[in-house]
Amino acid sequence: MSKAQDLWAALKPYRDRRIVATFGLGMSSGFPLTFVISLLGIWLSRENVSKADVGLFALITTFYTWKFLWSPAIDRLPLGPITRLFGQRRGWLFTIQAVMAVCIFAVAGLEPSTQLYSVAVLCAAIAFLSASQDIVIDAYRIEIIDDREEQGYSAAAYVFGYRTANYIAGVGVLLIANYYGWALAISLLPLLLLPGFLAALFIGEPKARDESDFLAEERQSNSKMPRVLERLREAVWLPFKEFSRRDYWLLVLLFILLFKAGDAVTAIMTGPLIVEMGFSDLDIATANKTVGFITLMVGVGLGAVLYKRIGIYPALLFTGILMMLTNLGFAWLSMGATEGWRLAVTIGFENFATGLGTTVVIAYYAGLCNANFTATQFALMSSLGNQARTILGAPSGYVAEAVGWVEFFLYATAVALPGLILLFILWKKDVGTGNLATGDGKADI
Repeated sequence: MSKAQDLWAALKPYRDRRIVATFGLGMSSGFPLTFVISLLGIWLSRENVSKADVGLFALITTFYTWKFLWSPAIDRLPLGPITRLFGQRRGWLFTIQAVMAVCIFAVAGLEPSTQLYSVAVLCAAIAFLSASQDIVIDAYRIEIIDDREEQGYSAAAYVFGYRTANYIAGVGVLLIANYYGWALAISLLPLLLLPGFLAALFIGEPKARDESDFLAEERQSNSKMPRVLERLREAVWLPFKEFSRRDYWLLVLLFILLFKAGDAVTAIMTGPLIVEMGFSDLDIATANKTVGFITLMVGVGLGAVLYKRIGIYPALLFTGILMMLTNLGFAWLSMGATEGWRLAVTIGFENFATGLGTTVVIAYYAGLCNANFTATQFALMSSLGNQARTILGAPSGYVAEAVGWVEFFLYATAVALPGLILLFILWKKDVGTGNLATGDGKADI
């Protein structure tokens, strides 16, 4: 088989209808975060809301960090007739999307300058619903894929859709707002819920997974417990108990926390660096919206191929080293002239590595999930993975001011090393995702 045929065979899974559906789910999942993090600040600023008040709106993003707290309810709690009609996953998805659409329509009709409190409440509700939708979609897209090796393609399609919606929402809302006003621009955002809705409607509810030995044993040992308490225990406690029975589970969680630490530290300070160097808005737009977007998408697509061809730990190692090296790229940028091509190269390299890494990491999380507790365990891992951005990213500005740009990005490179060391340890101990998902609960670290 030629290399071209080999590559074509590697890309064939993208034609699977379940993988295509995952793209639509990613679109529905991606646009609310763009609204909450980016568009909301621009809209409020245009409406003469003070910088101090705009800054406070950042607090609503904490819903994304702590979504694992209510994920057990979404994982196990039925919604009565809605669940009977659509199933557990789709019932929650359709309900959340309907309520989110109402909240977006409502906030679009408000005037931030005179109704700021109402805007804040509705935006907090949108962020909460967005994080809740992520819980459902993560579980749904994992459960509709039977072959664990195809999880890489599912992750890639999800990120494709997610980033596409980011781009459409970011550019589309600004263009429509410029010509027709913010009310119309924001009120059109719920249209991006349709791809996910239609995908889930078309694919149907995931097949019920077989009861694991762990869950069967727990139900047997607690058979005399009242039904309400038993369901509550299964929803809240058992996902964490099951994970804690696995070999080296604490080491795995520590790895998840630290793996993207260097990338998280750098991401906070790339904006200030670019502005301080004097790059124009056109340079930034070209680097981010064209070169950066294209290289990100290429990285996302190749990440699935990498995951399937070389295995999870080699893929994690390759992407981890690549993401670490992108920090040195920003050090190189800071030492040279303010030239657009240098910015494009740096952003392009960084986005390519991010695309590869995001796909592989999402597939890794999926492989760690027990089929009986998908939503809760994936929410726990994704929330933990985002903690590094908050914990290590917060003081990054002080570090940059104290040591300078080159030294800061060398520091960010060093921050990535502990995660790679933990990766080597897990690899050496052969802590595979398949073993973890069916662990017998012997030794931890």
